[in-house]
Amino acid sequence: MANFFRKGRSKIRFLPAVAGTSPTRAEITAGTDLSPKIAAIAGFGIENARIPTPNLAEVFTPEIDGPDETTGASALTFYDDDTTTTIRTTLAKGTAGFILMMPYGDIPTKRAEVWPVKTTGVNDEPWSVGNDPARFIVGFAITSTPQQSAVIPA
Repeated sequence: MANFFRKGRSKIRFLPAVAGTSPTRAEITAGTDLSPKIAAIAGFGIENARIPTPNLAEVFTPEIDGPDETTGASALTFYDDDTTTTIRTTLAKGTAGFILMMPYGDIPTKRAEVWPVKTTGVNDEPWSVGNDPARFIVGFAITSTPQQSAVIPA
């Protein structure tokens, strides 16, 4: 695949339910498209906690792979809207669901990531008197193992 520019192509949706390892078209359609209002993305990554295995025969300390752990605080930053509260309502604190990340867009057979989440709060960014757009941040707890090789259905 050739290099590509993520803006205008990648999509992120919040899905209320995903029954399998990859969402169905009906589950995607039932979700909320967050992409038009996303200003920044944080977290949503996995890091392996490697385990050192020192031994008497080597000066170097080899490692083995350990448990997978999420990295950093996962959050999405949104541009605020003074006419609708759809995203604030959909992602209210304590809401459980799935963040669907489609890096190549909503293209059937392409790879996607499904992150089981629970929202931890909706907070305004600190207010500014400068030329900054109003934004708010939604934090997410990752509630179980994400599927990073999901497939977008037809």
